[in-house]
Amino acid sequence: MPTFKCKIATSSGGIVEKNLIADNKASLKEHLENEGNFLLQIRKTGRGESFFQKGINRKRFKIRDFLSFNHEFSVLIKAGLPIVKALDSILEKDDEGELNDILKEIRNDVFKGGSLSDSFRKYSNLVSNFYVASLAAGEKSGNIPVAISRYLKYMKKMLALRQKVVSASIYPAILIVVSTFVLFFLLIYVVPTFTQTYFSAGTKLPRITLFLVVTGGILKSNFVEILFCLIFLAAGFFYFRRSETGRLYIDKWKLAVPFLGDIYSHFFVSKMSRTLSMVLASGTPLVNSVQISADTMGNKFLKLKIEMVIKLLKEGAGFSKSLLKTEVFPKLAIRMIDAGESAGALEKVLDDVSDFYENSVDTKLSILSSSIEPILMVIMGFMIGFIVLAMYLPIFQLAGTVT
Repeated sequence: MPTFKCKIATSSGGIVEKNLIADNKASLKEHLENEGNFLLQIRKTGRGESFFQKGINRKRFKIRDFLSFNHEFSVLIKAGLPIVKALDSILEKDDEGELNDILKEIRNDVFKGGSLSDSFRKYSNLVSNFYVASLAAGEKSGNIPVAISRYLKYMKKMLALRQKVVSASIYPAILIVVSTFVLFFLLIYVVPTFTQTYFSAGTKLPRITLFLVVTGGILKSNFVEILFCLIFLAAGFFYFRRSETGRLYIDKWKLAVPFLGDIYSHFFVSKMSRTLSMVLASGTPLVNSVQISADTMGNKFLKLKIEMVIKLLKEGAGFSKSLLKTEVFPKLAIRMIDAGESAGALEKVLDDVSDFYENSVDTKLSILSSSIEPILMVIMGFMIGFIVLAMYLPIFQLAGTVT
């Protein structure tokens, strides 16, 4: 998202300048006016920068830095320090970065009498609504460290689950890249060397050898054009993926892929259930809790389905029945949620649902990891074996003719 430099007249009568991140000028202006501020001047920063310069200049804090801050902040609050003093202690380290700049603004807001959750809510484009809701619940109960500890526990589970998914994807990706490189190397450099010898000797080539020769010749003579086409297709896919329609289509397609779609779906069911359970435990109403869960979803298609659930909940429908009408969530999960809803133990059941589908993701990833290697090796061996056979078949025919 772009960054805007704003001159703002605050509700207290002061004038401040801030760099804020938002989707566009209209949404940023509306957000500031809702907080009681008046926007005097706004301009988009970074004009004239290249795509790569924007990537280098953008200072987005890392999730591990944010978790480290929360852990330290929680310890200081437990030790009896007031919120402002705790923030001052953290800021004394004088670390550079956007997180530190945000903490300075939050410290000033709290010092002026604002609540911690409201201060973080101003940065909802960088901080999740779930985190803000956790802080609000901690302020309401008078125990912010407990709320932060729950948030940290939740994030550690989610990051561990995400890491398992990423780790299971790395090895197959490496195998696919290596296999593709070997295949292109054989077709572009090895095959022409053999074929030149055959043509010089006037050898009649079998059909599979001719097919390989033609394919290798096309690749070698049009390598630059093919490379540019691949780059163009990749850029087109990247642009399409960033569009609303493209992202919706791709996210929907991910759920439909056999086996992999189940892993993807179960991962998000586990994530949503865990988030919803944590937010409900903080005392947030169901509709608001589901909205916060929707904001944590990384899948556009599933997020739209959850927003449909929110609409049905507002109309008075039950949670499990609303999920059933989306036709995308697993029926087993819906039955478990229905039982918990009927028994008044929705939070506990949601935790059980999250644990169940987290274990399901683990199991499926183990199956995928153990099966993908031999499958890829067989495919790679078949392709290389086909090339070797096509190259040596003329030699075998020639040897038979001589005999």
